[in-house]
Amino acid sequence: MFAGTRVLLSSVCVLLAASLVAPAAAAPETARTTTTLCVGYTGCERAGMGNAGYRAESGKMWWRMYSGHNCTNYAAYRVVKAGLPNTRPWTGSGNASNWGPANPKIRDAVPMVGAIAWWAANHPPAGSAGHVAYVEKVVSDSEIIVSQDSWGGDFSWARITRSSGRWPTGFLHFKDVVLTSTAVPTVSGTPRVGSTLTAAGAAWTPAPATVTYQWRADGVNIPQATAATFVLGLPQQGKRISVVATAKGLGYPTATVESAATAPVEPGALTNTVAPAIVGQPQVDSTLTATPGSWNPVPTTLVYKWFADGERIRAATTPTLTPVPALVGKQLTVRVTARKEGYDPVRSTAPASVPVAPGSFTVVQPPTVTGTAQPGQTLTLDPGSYAPAGELSVAWLRDGAPVDGATGTTYPLTTADLGASLTAQVTVTRPGYETLAAPAAATAPVRAVPTITTEVVRGTHRVRLAVTVTADGVQPVTGTLVVSHGRQVIEEPTLRDGTARVLLPELRSGLRTIRVRYVESDTVLGALLKRTVRFP
Repeated sequence: MFAGTRVLLSSVCVLLAASLVAPAAAAPETARTTTTLCVGYTGCERAGMGNAGYRAESGKMWWRMYSGHNCTNYAAYRVVKAGLPNTRPWTGSGNASNWGPANPKIRDAVPMVGAIAWWAANHPPAGSAGHVAYVEKVVSDSEIIVSQDSWGGDFSWARITRSSGRWPTGFLHFKDVVLTSTAVPTVSGTPRVGSTLTAAGAAWTPAPATVTYQWRADGVNIPQATAATFVLGLPQQGKRISVVATAKGLGYPTATVESAATAPVEPGALTNTVAPAIVGQPQVDSTLTATPGSWNPVPTTLVYKWFADGERIRAATTPTLTPVPALVGKQLTVRVTARKEGYDPVRSTAPASVPVAPGSFTVVQPPTVTGTAQPGQTLTLDPGSYAPAGELSVAWLRDGAPVDGATGTTYPLTTADLGASLTAQVTVTRPGYETLAAPAAATAPVRAVPTITTEVVRGTHRVRLAVTVTADGVQPVTGTLVVSHGRQVIEEPTLRDGTARVLLPELRSGLRTIRVRYVESDTVLGALLKRTVRFP
């Protein structure tokens, strides 16, 4: 709100006595502090916090207080400027400490804008002479903003909270600021049973935080009529209607002002105040409901008639309608006729709907594909279930492209599927419905199962291992091997024409286990072979 520093709040306020004698010795200021928002006439004016003209008038004595920098002279000036005479309204001491005891009838614990915040003698942060300040704003019942001056100090604005331990002893309500009406509310609308009246235009200065309303008939409050609008009923017929606007602002007394009264409320007519409407989605097999709208007075009977592109749907005479496939693409509306004894029938038609859309399927259980993604294995499709039921057709897809002739619920995998992901798509159709394509989750890429064979080739001093990898449908197998002993990787050769030779390290004599792992490729699964080799 304001960026403030913390400085000492003045507690020294000495008045100029009635006999104009010299002031008594000032009490020492307290060392306790409160949040200060600005200091000095110039500093406060730059911060947008004025002194109400006291800077130019501070040389005068107000209520016979000492002129200049003095809390009592400043507080008296603000009250006189608010409209009180420049005559102190009590006899006896003018010390700030005496302001509360001298004015018990206007003293309470309620902070209000324009009130004088009063600190008794030695009530922190005041000293023995007490202190007074002008309440500029009430932030809450436990936080205020004041402007003040101080004897031997300077003009300032401060923020004070109840929890700070420096909350005023009380508040003096000499001349609180009030909300002043600048414009009375006006009432618009026709004074007729069933019509809506609207209140607007009420204004106050300063602007209130909230404005509430109370409608009146012939000067008597109408129960529960507290909104900005009011629908006239039969009880108001023949009466004059006005509205009272009440303004409320934190730190201000409540203020009210009343509008001029209307002409007497005339009898009403059977009137549709809210048009009928169609609720729901205009779609095949989706039920629509006609709301009759609002009528004044309440009709005895309501009659419904439905139309499609302006043509009557003969059997449709209830508030609900379920579109059939024949209505796809047509706009629907409903006409409501209100009847009441002694009144002419009145018709009101709901706005036309958007064109009726085809129905849509709901996937109750999605399709799923099960099986092992290897050549020679068979995939099986569970087509799932749908609401409503429809006609199902199946297409198998290889990497998203249809597989010719594959339309059943099973699919045998071949080497043609190597490296590809397979799935099945279920298509659901029904008259009057949008076609639904429901794909199952795709399988992992189809890979062949490899076979690893090894041969030990012994040289004069070293041992070599010849590795061959084969897989059905893959000629030759490509990829990478990882040959290791224990945690030590011996070599990571690349297969050439499905084979690789690895020179084994010189290991201690005896049987040793050599691990040969094939790293999976796009078309071949990974595999591991353990081979026992004798050294040397």
